[in-house]
Amino acid sequence: MNRHWNQTRSETTHQRLQENPEEWAKYHTLYTESRKNWTVIPYEEMIRWYQQRSGYTIGDFGCGEAKLAEAVSDRHTVYSFDHIAVNKDVIACDMAHVRLDDERLDVAAFCLSLMGANFTDYLREANRTLKLDGHLHVIEATSRFSDRAQFQTDLEVLGFVVVSIQDVWKFTHIHALKTERKPQDGVELKF
Repeated sequence: MNRHWNQTRSETTHQRLQENPEEWAKYHTLYTESRKNWTVIPYEEMIRWYQQRSGYTIGDFGCGEAKLAEAVSDRHTVYSFDHIAVNKDVIACDMAHVRLDDERLDVAAFCLSLMGANFTDYLREANRTLKLDGHLHVIEATSRFSDRAQFQTDLEVLGFVVVSIQDVWKFTHIHALKTERKPQDGVELKF
């Protein structure tokens, strides 16, 4: 399922999941089972980061079961996006096109959610919806990155400056800030 979703454009996946939400449910059942053996769970890392802060407007791109919103909505405003709305607080959409005004978010988070042949479009959407100096957090499996230096360079071409890249167990956590630079056309990030 991962390979199929990663190789397919998000609009195609979104349409397919709207017609067959059971596929999304099966994916998350398997994901929940897999993470029982993990030492580090990416969304829990983000929850810890948010719990040390308050008053942010957060976009959780690819929120899955919306665990982040469940844990921190008492101290932050959270917009949860995914192909399927697991509850009434999740906005079902293609993450390449979220329904938020420009510069609405203080933080955009992607926890194992840069899935889709066009995942660069998600990062462009994060840039559009983030305020100047807004935080971008990307946590992905370290094994996905073939060239982290190039990934960082490409993020900077999209209008971000990377603050830190940290390996946490089997995951890489990239923390970046939105700059005043406009994202350049033509760049497509690759793992």
